[in-house]
Amino acid sequence: MQFDSLRAFPYPVLRPGVDDYTDGDIQATIDFSQSIDGLEIQVEVSFVVSVPQIVELITAGNAEYAVVFACRDTYFRQAIRSQVSHFTHNFPSGSLRGEVLIYPYVLATSPIEGFVCNWINPEFGEGPFNFDKGAALAVDQPQSVYIDRDSFKPISSVFNLVKNDNLQYGEWRVEAGQEKVLISVHPALKERLDLARNDNKNKAILLNSIYFGAVMQCIAYLKRGDGAYDEFRWANIFRIRCEELAIDLSKHDEFYIAQQLMKSPFRVIDGYFFGESE
Repeated sequence: MQFDSLRAFPYPVLRPGVDDYTDGDIQATIDFSQSIDGLEIQVEVSFVVSVPQIVELITAGNAEYAVVFACRDTYFRQAIRSQVSHFTHNFPSGSLRGEVLIYPYVLATSPIEGFVCNWINPEFGEGPFNFDKGAALAVDQPQSVYIDRDSFKPISSVFNLVKNDNLQYGEWRVEAGQEKVLISVHPALKERLDLARNDNKNKAILLNSIYFGAVMQCIAYLKRGDGAYDEFRWANIFRIRCEELAIDLSKHDEFYIAQQLMKSPFRVIDGYFFGESE
């Protein structure tokens, strides 16, 4: 089943951008990671469905969460189903490569009769509603990710903190003309930073200062469009991340792209330093 906001169902289906329900939403978060030995790819799935009556159907065993993974390059297709909103699944190495399309649903596992929800659009009538086994009760927007050897490397993996005797204490410099980006600092400062990285609060500060600035600078290099850095691995990882997040480098400012690639790093500062006071 393909997502089509213009497709009309004979019954109400919870979908983004469609008013079958006057309130409520479905959102599926899909995160991929690689096992330590590199033999498997793990996917972590988290659903949020804000229509209580649909959640009750799942709890009662009359519906389930489902995600279909389809990879054209490997001719792989598999549906993963679960009765809980947060679950993981392992795929054998090689089964997912290149573009992977992801389709999240909530499906009826048995015939459902007498379904009632006040949030259903009055255009469908007062109900109650009946659903056949296999009927889609909720459909989220399809997602697309690109998977290769560098797909699982975090943005931080492209940086190396190095000494530079020619810099003043407190200064730092980005050098991007190699496979990894070098962040150069005064030797004494590097010693202090190496110690600071052992503490999560200090890492939060570094993430939002030196590393955030370095990511912005790297994005600025790529936005030039002259291809000067295309041969380097760090640039490939940046571009893969942008493709996964559907970010067009030419249409967004550096600060916005950096926040997306680093998964809103200021939230870490908020959690460590402002959360308790609030």
